[in-house]
Amino acid sequence: MNIVSLLPLLRGLLKSVLAPLPIFWLLLVAVIVLYLAGKKKMAKWFLGSSLLWFLLISSPFPQKMLLATLENQYPPIQSLTRKSNQVSKPDSMIHILVLSSGYESDARLSYCGQLNTKGLGRLTEGIRLQLLLPGSKLIFSGNAGSQPLSQAEVSALAAQELGIVSTVILTFCEPWNTKTEAEEYLKHFGTAYKLYLVTDAAHMPRAVMHFRNAGLNPIPAPTNFIIKKNNIPGDYTDYFPSTGNIRSMEIVFQEYLGMLWAKMGGN
Repeated sequence: MNIVSLLPLLRGLLKSVLAPLPIFWLLLVAVIVLYLAGKKKMAKWFLGSSLLWFLLISSPFPQKMLLATLENQYPPIQSLTRKSNQVSKPDSMIHILVLSSGYESDARLSYCGQLNTKGLGRLTEGIRLQLLLPGSKLIFSGNAGSQPLSQAEVSALAAQELGIVSTVILTFCEPWNTKTEAEEYLKHFGTAYKLYLVTDAAHMPRAVMHFRNAGLNPIPAPTNFIIKKNNIPGDYTDYFPSTGNIRSMEIVFQEYLGMLWAKMGGN
């Protein structure tokens, strides 16, 4: 087994270990090991570090600040006809690529119901842009993984459930991550089309990096913003530690580690 074949395994291992909660549990394991080894002073230090780490990852302030640095890099696309109050002319040289996010097959549910929350948000934004840009093609990507249909196929069927005709939909059923999604698009269409890229706001910086590395220059169309900007005072409980904050911190870790991995030449 060569080093190239080990890279996906290494990537998966690092992704599982270098996450907020696994780091917390590793610190607690270190506490137990050090205590049993008779190094009680060091065990106390690791215990304090683990509690401090848990407070940090569950607090709303660090995750909001770090998420904002990701989500604020590319603004959301507003109505493309707001200034002129006119309907855009049909343009067949426009593509809207919706990146995959996962789904779970369930014969009881509609295709929309089988998409995860992120997938629904991306689907909605893709459909919104397609309606604003007559003549454009709506492209879905993503492989099947362990599911019976590919992510691309399920997203396409979900779009049709919401009234989008099949003639404006294209699918890429092979890509398994953002880098391969960029490579697959480039292989099929090159740089001739005006490309709108739809993905989560937090994921957009990494996605744009992959697409630009592939030689493409997409127009970012971020969605699924976690940090909402408004002047409405929040409830006092919003300032308490919570599991939701830990989930947001997991997204921060995933994106920054993903960008670091990509800069090292990984997928």
